[in-house]
Amino acid sequence: MLRYNHTLVERKWLKTIQEEKRAAGDCPRACTVLVPGHSPGVALENARLLVLTDFFASLAWGRRFVHCALGGEKGFLDSMASLGVAPTPASGEKEFQLAVVPRDFARLGRGLAFQKVVYSGRLLGGWDLDLLHTDFGGDALRLYFLFQGPPERDYTFNWFGLVSAHRFVQRVWRLAHSLEGSANLVSGALEELAAVVRSRSGQAKPHTALAAIMGYLKNKTALSPWEVRAVAALLQPFAPFLSAELTSLVAPVQNDHHGQGDQADG
Repeated sequence: MLRYNHTLVERKWLKTIQEEKRAAGDCPRACTVLVPGHSPGVALENARLLVLTDFFASLAWGRRFVHCALGGEKGFLDSMASLGVAPTPASGEKEFQLAVVPRDFARLGRGLAFQKVVYSGRLLGGWDLDLLHTDFGGDALRLYFLFQGPPERDYTFNWFGLVSAHRFVQRVWRLAHSLEGSANLVSGALEELAAVVRSRSGQAKPHTALAAIMGYLKNKTALSPWEVRAVAALLQPFAPFLSAELTSLVAPVQNDHHGQGDQADG
């Protein structure tokens, strides 16, 4: 079984995801207020803030939104593509439907109007983001940021958490390559899981939403194509690259049965 290669998967889906998120026109607008500074620790912290904004915006609007960042340099913002985030410098915009604001730097957002605000605590410590991404990949980093706990709390960088996120990505990948089973046996459980994930995410508790997905997969040894598609959809705001690759993985199964892949499995 091949391991999940985040470099190849990200290269494959990066352009598609970025183009969809850099939508123009009347799309909703989200804003990240960044922590000032240039140290690696701050870069990691700001990456987390950008991922939080991307997560909550994706929940609300899918991939059709504009993500603006207040206080970020273009070079740093461009580097966030590796996390499936497409921020642009805030330039003249004053009103946003959503904002993620670091609690200790809320003053930086003065003069702007936010319809909904998620306040974030601090993320202290950690290595340079680029070094971490090389070994773990964008999906694992996103999952680590989102699984830490309530966004408003302070956290210290934890290696074990990042390694655990990476292992979860690999586990989902292995399960998706072990296709078996019937949709009829799991449809009710998947509907219940989706409802729980939506509810917990809507309460600004991405860590508990992720815990629900992990709990569903905990004792699985294989997944049906129906489950792979459902899990991919649930993971889209959490791990967009993995989600896109999982969806692509089961598409041939569906196409081979003229759109009836799940029924044919039964």
